[in-house]
Amino acid sequence: MSSAARKILIATFGSLGDLHPFVALAHALEREGFAPVIATSAAYAEYIAGEGLNFAPIRPDADDLTARLGIDMGEIARRMAQDDTFLFKDLIFPHLRESYDDLVAASDGAVAIVAHSLAFAGRIAAEALGLPLVTVLLSPMKVYSAYDPPIGSRAPFRPSPGSAPELMLNRFLLWGLSHAIAFSARPLRRLRRDLGLRRRYGLDLLLGAKSSDATIGLFSPTLAPPQPDHAPNMLIAGHTFHDRFLGAEALSADIEAFLEQGPPPVVFTLGSFVARSRNDHYRVFAAAARQVGRRALLLAHEDDVAALREELPADVHVAAYAPHSLIFPRACAVVHHGGIGTTGQAMRAGRPQIVTPFLGDQPDNAGRLRRLGVARSVDGETMTANALARELDIVLKQDQYAARAETLSATVRREDGAGAAARRIAAVIERGAQS
Repeated sequence: MSSAARKILIATFGSLGDLHPFVALAHALEREGFAPVIATSAAYAEYIAGEGLNFAPIRPDADDLTARLGIDMGEIARRMAQDDTFLFKDLIFPHLRESYDDLVAASDGAVAIVAHSLAFAGRIAAEALGLPLVTVLLSPMKVYSAYDPPIGSRAPFRPSPGSAPELMLNRFLLWGLSHAIAFSARPLRRLRRDLGLRRRYGLDLLLGAKSSDATIGLFSPTLAPPQPDHAPNMLIAGHTFHDRFLGAEALSADIEAFLEQGPPPVVFTLGSFVARSRNDHYRVFAAAARQVGRRALLLAHEDDVAALREELPADVHVAAYAPHSLIFPRACAVVHHGGIGTTGQAMRAGRPQIVTPFLGDQPDNAGRLRRLGVARSVDGETMTANALARELDIVLKQDQYAARAETLSATVRREDGAGAAARRIAAVIERGAQS
């Protein structure tokens, strides 16, 4: 059977940082001869169509969430930062059956399902339909290695276990953490029971640790090197670097003009999601840049650009979305929230970084960048201009940060996470076809 017409359903959930890697993967799967369909929020239909890719809308959409909760996306971002369980109990699980129904319908004719680690319904659909399943992790923290445990967790992990007791402690803590999270996932267990699927526990329930035919990490192995307890079917494929959005393939004329008018600025960004609730932080960013005597380029949410431009001085330029791949190499340093997509782009650009983590995997990503010697960090919740300026002054004046960043960049630039992942997915499908 030729792979030319074989459909692969790609299920994802979240912000642009959760979508860009799957767009890159879809293009790579096309190059392998498959017909990928991206299934995600209807809000991204125009973007996916503009990429020339097939699209299937999956509930919940942003409008579904804001209508049910009675709050806007900015408040949703704030609550996610304040409550680790909000994402699951308030955003994902109430719509689990709807997501599953949409994904089953979208899977018609598919030969495999590729699911984001948060696309729980995608893994259930693959199991219910008997389709090959590939789980994609966008965060090193999700690998759950006792040798390389989450950094910045409230659990007392040993970051570099040097003895058998320390390793045993990490294993116990990871087991307890995964089972505690799984215990709270009652809607997940209920849907599986209603569908007559076998009971699963811990990481197998949350990430399909045993049911996935392959698990792929779409991030750099420099952040999470291979470990003895990685699953045999695990591939740390490398970063993907797709960041074109709604046709944005070049820097706008106003950004180009600002960059040409003076020395490289500090670039500040909070990504596409955190920026919705943290526009006040851009004033902190501008003040910190002023303290260290640097120009600043702020990438803010489009709704806040006009107001920020009016109040900030001429050596601070405010813009909406811009491709990080084009703008980070022209910075003297990058200050960001620690989202994995932004992290990858900053690593590839070879610029020293300050990370201001707020939620989710961001503290862990910040810790891994510090470990590599290319970044420092300031807690996003309590950050002040003075604290940020002190850290900026260090990475800009101590040459080792720039030197390490440039060395790391040479490695990361060679990564093709999407291509490596597509080849692994093709191999999974071929094995299934031959069995």
